[in-house]
Amino acid sequence: MRFIALLCIVLSGIYLYHTKYTTKPITNYQDLLQKAERTDVKISEIKLASNVLALEFCNDESFQLSGGKSPRECLRTFSNMRNMCEQRIFKNDNEVVESKDTVVKIAKRYTACVGIE
Repeated sequence: MRFIALLCIVLSGIYLYHTKYTTKPITNYQDLLQKAERTDVKISEIKLASNVLALEFCNDESFQLSGGKSPRECLRTFSNMRNMCEQRIFKNDNEVVESKDTVVKIAKRYTACVGIE
């Protein structure tokens, strides 16, 4: 009986360690790509990282000027197109994507949809 209790405690510790210390939340596109190399990624995570990426591109003045736009124009286009593009590209937030290449393709489709190329 003691053995079973000890085994449960050890397994609980391992589970808590893995959920707390090995699962880093997605806060940007690089985090998303790193996670996609190791494991499956949810569409909701791709949506979050793609929005962060789009905002980074919009706020990059030199990138915008090289394309003939201003950051202000980019942000306006992004805010106008965001909801429509999210509904079109990220239909099921719980869907799982298994390959990094697919993650990249989805993110590129989204950034192109919101006007960033």
